[in-house]
Amino acid sequence: MTREDQLIKRITDGDASAMEELIQMYYPELLRYCRWHTPDKQSAEDAVHETFLKLLRHWDGYIHRGKFRAYLYRIAANICTDMYRSHWNTDISLPEGLITQENGYQQAEQEADFLRLTALLPEQQRELIILRYAQQFKLREIAQITGLPLRTVQSRLRAALKTLKSKLSEERWQ
Repeated sequence: MTREDQLIKRITDGDASAMEELIQMYYPELLRYCRWHTPDKQSAEDAVHETFLKLLRHWDGYIHRGKFRAYLYRIAANICTDMYRSHWNTDISLPEGLITQENGYQQAEQEADFLRLTALLPEQQRELIILRYAQQFKLREIAQITGLPLRTVQSRLRAALKTLKSKLSEERWQ
């Protein structure tokens, strides 16, 4: 039984401290994910908080089948999409705060390049690229998060990479 499974069982049995542990376990990972979808750290934190609030509001409807992480990311993805559509423009500048002494200039530069590249893609393809290459999810996990069949995830990722390759080739010749 994984740590996640143990915590979910404790929550189901009424242990409120287990929910706090579960939130602490996933908070940094979700914050990083939301940073790819928001213009600044505060907005990303708001999205993560809203994700956990929504999780708490709908906890009674959750049935654990070993796919909690995908369920949590699906909530976060929906919240980020809703927030993006209602509040933000398509600014592709590097999110504020990504340059720190810990990750350094080179990583920040790579993340800025990644943001510029993903901005060239349609929203559905951009989401798949972020989940695969920024968050390091496996294809099956991406299928669970997005609710898409595995083959669809594979074909859309291939199409996204082909689009990026084409765009990069066009830039080189201009």
